[in-house]
Amino acid sequence: MSDTAKKSFFYDFVSRYVDTDFDTYIASAVQDEDYLNWHGHCLPHVYEDEEKEYNAVRNGCALFDASPVKKYRIRGANAGAFMDYVFTRKMSALPTMRSTYAIWCTEDGMLNDDALLYKLAEDDYLLMVAEMDHDEHFANCQAKVGGDIQITEETPSLAGFAVQGPKSCAVLNSFGFDGIANMKPFQVINYDFNGGQVMVTRAGFTADLGYEIWFKPELGKAVEQAFINAEKLFGIQIAGYGLTAIQLCRMEGGLVVPGWDTLQTFEDPEFERSPLELGMSWNVGWDREDDFVGKAALLQERAQGSRFTMKGFIIKDECELEDGAELYATISGETVQIGTLPSVSWSYSAKHWLGLSSLRVAYAEVGEGFVLINDEQVAVTICALPFVNFDRRTQVPAPM
Repeated sequence: MSDTAKKSFFYDFVSRYVDTDFDTYIASAVQDEDYLNWHGHCLPHVYEDEEKEYNAVRNGCALFDASPVKKYRIRGANAGAFMDYVFTRKMSALPTMRSTYAIWCTEDGMLNDDALLYKLAEDDYLLMVAEMDHDEHFANCQAKVGGDIQITEETPSLAGFAVQGPKSCAVLNSFGFDGIANMKPFQVINYDFNGGQVMVTRAGFTADLGYEIWFKPELGKAVEQAFINAEKLFGIQIAGYGLTAIQLCRMEGGLVVPGWDTLQTFEDPEFERSPLELGMSWNVGWDREDDFVGKAALLQERAQGSRFTMKGFIIKDECELEDGAELYATISGETVQIGTLPSVSWSYSAKHWLGLSSLRVAYAEVGEGFVLINDEQVAVTICALPFVNFDRRTQVPAPM
């Protein structure tokens, strides 16, 4: 194991129904096979049982310890101009006390990364970055924009959860968060709680009803107790879910993850994708008059056409499938590689494989293909995304 794979802030709490404690788990766990080293902390693929964790998200309420996510605070009179230059949409136009799903690109128009961005005031933004370290990129953008911009990394200052599932609103309402059912998607509200404050936004990465809650670490025990009280009130377990459940939930929703659906090394364009190639063109401000990183390349691609398009896939045969499998089809009697399957997951509800397929645009309308597993052809059905579309995800008021 890596010495830097530490126990995350709420590891003990989200795994409290598991017999194995952290030290016992990490002593035998293998990085990348059993857990992900997430900003120096251990993110298990599974805490207890992946199907149970998935069902908790889809049928009840489950918790993801989001505390290790990297948190950038961007303040100053020119903070809005900085955000506008970095991101593909004009973030200075976002209303205050709102969050949004934000993406940014390289100069070549390839997706660099994504994040949840909070606009707390006209000169105050909070950026939650799941994966990469962007210190150098942001410093370069800061120098380009100039003016009053202060960027600080404040990861330890906030602990938090993603609270997801159809009962998540009822659970948080039991905390005393009055009016939470009437929150609109991506609205942000600060609630008084146990002598402090909890910042809540209606968002998540499970394609389901859900919220993110953030607070100072000293409120951690009181928040844990509030979840325990909610368990008793509703007669449910509110435990943690790991990376395996996240992957299935986000694939069902057709949600992209840089580093999974793109290589994110930028050494070979064949393994990188632009927002258009990932079905994310809605997140680009095509009519913007001001400049942003990657704008010229994106406009050129829009005019000339993309290399790839993103769709879903289903494999009903039992097989051993891994991320990145090459996808083939028989075209005019010849076997042709038409794309790849960058993200794959076993569906516990549908009882078959599903995931995201990256197709070369020339074969975008091909409906059937195959992968080769142990030299055997396994049939693949290409389909539209998403696989699920729950009304409760955006319904206002949220179901209680």
